[in-house]
Amino acid sequence: MKGKLSSLVACLLIICGSLTAHHGTSNYATTAEGIPLSGVVTEFVWANPHVYVLFDVTDEKGSIVHWAGEMNSPSVLKNAGWSKNTLKAGDQINLTVRPNKAGTPVGLVSRANLTINGKPLKVGPEQ
Repeated sequence: MKGKLSSLVACLLIICGSLTAHHGTSNYATTAEGIPLSGVVTEFVWANPHVYVLFDVTDEKGSIVHWAGEMNSPSVLKNAGWSKNTLKAGDQINLTVRPNKAGTPVGLVSRANLTINGKPLKVGPEQ
């Protein structure tokens, strides 16, 4: 009986841990408008649980700010027509992000109105 109870407790802990693991988007600002940014891609990280685009933006003082933009999972982006080669280091991008609440240069990327090297990226609906 003690072995069965231990197994049950272990299973419950695993399930509960999995349920609370996904953070969602609560750490990003909830304002209706995002921040428009223009920059140069330094890395496109195609990995679970979320894809990231790392890019450099020149601020109003002429300093380089290293941004990280969080996107959907690879499977969601793949279903929308993206691939691990959609963005490459050196690409010039224009995008909008919902900044994080901590004020650091990290944001949730909107796929609407995204341009790469001056051309609109026309793949899949915004999610």
